[in-house]
Order: sequence, then C-alpha cells, then structure tokens
Amino acid sequence: MRNTDHASDNSAPRISQLVTEEVDGYFIKNWPFPNQKSIRKFRGAGFSRVTCCYYPTAVDDRIHFACRLLTLLFIIDDLLEDMSFVDGKAYNDKLMPIARGHVKPDRNVPVEWMTWDLWESMRAHDHKLADEILEPTFTFMRAQTDPSHKNNFRLGDYLEYRERDVGKALLSALMRFVMKLNLTEEDLTLVKPVDLNCSKHISVVNDIYSWEKEYIQSLRSSEEGSILCSSVQVMAEEANASLEAAKRILWAMCRERELVHLAEVEELRDCKQDIITYCKGLEYQMSGNEM
Repeated sequence: MRNTDHASDNSAPRISQLVTEEVDGYFIKNWPFPNQKSIRKFRGAGFSRVTCCYYPTAVDDRIHFACRLLTLLFIIDDLLEDMSFVDGKAYNDKLMPIARGHVKPDRNVPVEWMTWDLWESMRAHDHKLADEILEPTFTFMRAQTDPSHKNNFRLGDYLEYRERDVGKALLSALMRFVMKLNLTEEDLTLVKPVDLNCSKHISVVNDIYSWEKEYIQSLRSSEEGSILCSSVQVMAEEANASLEAAKRILWAMCRERELVHLAEVEELRDCKQDIITYCKGLEYQMSGNEM
C-alpha cells in the first residue's frame, strides 16, 4: 500500500482518472440531472480532472474531498445563472448553516444532504483544516449573488471583486487541506502577496477561457445570474480594443504575473519548508488552470 501522507507526481494521472470516475459516478447517481444530455454535459465539464490539475501533489486520501466540494459548487454555480440575485442568495444562504453542521438537511433535497454529508466527512478526516475552508467557501457563495456583479468595473476594481468571486481564498484553504499543510496566521500573512498575485492570474485565465460560454449564457438568459462580468469585456472597453485583442493583452498580463510569482517566492526562499511547499502549490494552481 502506498503511503497516503505523500502524493507521488508520477501517479497523478492515474489518481486523477480514478477519482474522476468515483466522483462523477457519485454525482450522476445522486444529483437530479434532468436528462441524459445534462449528464453528458456534466461529464464533459471535467470538474474532478480540473481539480486534480489544481492539486497534483495532494495526499491521495484527501483529493476526492476537493473534487466533491468543487464539483458541488460548480453545479450550484450553473443553477444560479438562471436565478435572480435575490433567489440565488436565498438558495446559498440555506446551505451555509448545513455546511457548518448547525442545521440538519432535508434528506429529500439532494443539494442539502450532499452538502451535509460532504462537510461532515471532511471534518471527520481533519476537523481543523476542514473548518478553515468554511468561511472562504461562504465568501465565494456570497460573491456569486453580489449585486455589484452588475457594476461597470475598472480593471483594478474588477480584479478585487473577482478575488472573492473566483474563490481564491477557497482554493488556497482547500489546498492546505488536501496537502495536509498546517500554516499559522503569521505564515498566511507572509504568503499573502503571493496569494493575491496568484488570484489575479487565476481570475483572468478563467475569464479568457470562459468568455464564449458566459457570452452565450448572457444571450440565453435574462436573469441577473447570467449578466456578463469578465475582465475580457472590461479590458476591451478600457483599451478600446476588440475582444480578441483584449484576450491577447490579458494573456501578456498573466505572463507578467508568473514572473512576479517567481520573484516573490525567491524572497521567501529561507522560510520553513511548509511555506515553500505552499507557494509551489500556488504555482501548480496557476499552471493547472490552463490545462
């Protein structure tokens, strides 16, 4: 049996395939997908595969938790696109106390019992690190239905908003859980500049890759959850450029963010190993986001 305290890089593809099959099967069995077309769309989205790319050095017996959580949040995010902000907020607000373990779920409502079971199992595995994921998750959920989504942002303000909306604090807390990294508040303060830079990179890359999907969704639905909110649109307007030109400008900005990351990590080279490992994990998140 492999030592589950350490993930092996060369086993990552095998683990990814196994976890993807397990997690996808779980959701297909339990989530109320309306038809076979929606199931095929779910499989094609590859939520677990993406999660494994984010966390290639995760501990083997923890990565499935990350896949389940992000898959659940991605599915909910798709549902929110067809809701008003008020209805979406009510939907998410009902799930938060269930995730905390304060309110029992209705076992006839899949999103409730799946939320409950997931968080209870995560706390049973590692109570401390699981609880550290809660507030970042709620920050992300609140950002999903934030009315400022409708604002006409400048790029700097937009990236600050997207730090919450893209769930960067969630991704980092989840990374600590799956990599079994116990960092102190002082450690987290030390790596905050690296985290913020990574957040801007991930936000923009997500926007570039998801632009067409979000644009089509905005045409399909008149609900507030489908309103376009993307750095591609913001950059095009600020630079008076075409959408394709805006994407190219944003790609160049992302490459600069990668150089900033290397410089910031170099300044931390004499820190303890857990901090170095954490920063390497952020690098994997940035690269995994493009795979």
